[in-house]
Amino acid sequence: MILYTTMPQELIFQTEELEYEKQKVIEYEGVPLLVEMNENHDFRILRIMSSDPSHYMDDRFCPGMILSNRLYS
Repeated sequence: MILYTTMPQELIFQTEELEYEKQKVIEYEGVPLLVEMNENHDFRILRIMSSDPSHYMDDRFCPGMILSNRLYS
């Protein structure tokens, strides 16, 4: 199988099941996001899961940004 992608190999073929358990899809301000919970119980944005192009242009939803768990709850 050949995968043509720009994503790093570590994101596609993760070695431990625990890495998947930290990830979940949330809806934040109407935008579906794939996030990962960090040790402070805040969310780090991994991907924008929306099909709306304007969501990708919004500076509030950049991959790598931290969303406070208090803001989401």
